[in-house]
Amino acid sequence: MTGVMSTALSLDGMYLVPGEHHVPDTDRAAAAELLCCDEQTIDALVQSGLTVRDGRFDGRDLFNLGLHSGTGRTVPEQAFAFSLRWMRGTDDALLSPRTLGFTLTADCACQDVALAVPRPDRYGGTVTPVPEHDVVDASAVTATIRTEGRAAPLRSPALRGLVEEFAGLGVRWVKLPDALREDESLVTAHRVATCESASRWLARRFLAAGYPAATRIGWVVGMLDLVHAWVEVTDDDGETKVVDPVFSLFAATVPGANPLLTDPAVALRTNRLVPTGLAVGDRVATHGCDLPVTVRINPVKEGS
Repeated sequence: MTGVMSTALSLDGMYLVPGEHHVPDTDRAAAAELLCCDEQTIDALVQSGLTVRDGRFDGRDLFNLGLHSGTGRTVPEQAFAFSLRWMRGTDDALLSPRTLGFTLTADCACQDVALAVPRPDRYGGTVTPVPEHDVVDASAVTATIRTEGRAAPLRSPALRGLVEEFAGLGVRWVKLPDALREDESLVTAHRVATCESASRWLARRFLAAGYPAATRIGWVVGMLDLVHAWVEVTDDDGETKVVDPVFSLFAATVPGANPLLTDPAVALRTNRLVPTGLAVGDRVATHGCDLPVTVRINPVKEGS
């Protein structure tokens, strides 16, 4: 490959979607637009091993390639830079209470729909109406929620060491097929992870070190297309604290990110985290088709 763009768009270190999970859903023109490159660069990537079937690529491969290209010009890089700009916020911006309107809706006409309920009350916040269950049989869930953040020191040297170990692996967050999203073996075998697999990997090591730990899923305000996952672990002081391995990875790529987000000695729960009562392996929506669900989380004016 020649030229600055071609050099940056390299398959070095890339984990390509395995053949049995490959979905050829993106044509060459869309690939070039996504990667902000020319046809020659696409040809060079194919010659280097980028999977193509019948002239089409798997959009997840293209997204991962663009996100980690280092050019700053690809669609995935620009989208992440925009959606993660809040990571540059002050301590107060990350921790102060927020009142939000929450709606989760199944985008289908299935008769049997079960949806997760937001549970910010798990983390000192509130939810109205107060939920009786973590999952309800309904096509829509609406609530007013109040979230609040917390930054707490990790007292245990063992826990800090495991967080540092994960940070030192050089893991990349990537989009993966649903069948591989929770596969924690990819963390060490290929240095790639989703938030689910990274959380499972870290939770297992916390448990092996003798610390009660569990994964948790929910949403992040401002990143509504993602169901996020993180870890809850009980520290030496008896407190259960949030450790978010993937957000630490994200923050490391954001110039000027608040140091709280990457400090292995701090357990940071931001005010953007909206937990459920569910763990990795559970689903925020179950129904009889493949249509998605829609999440809306919007600020509520105080006093309204």
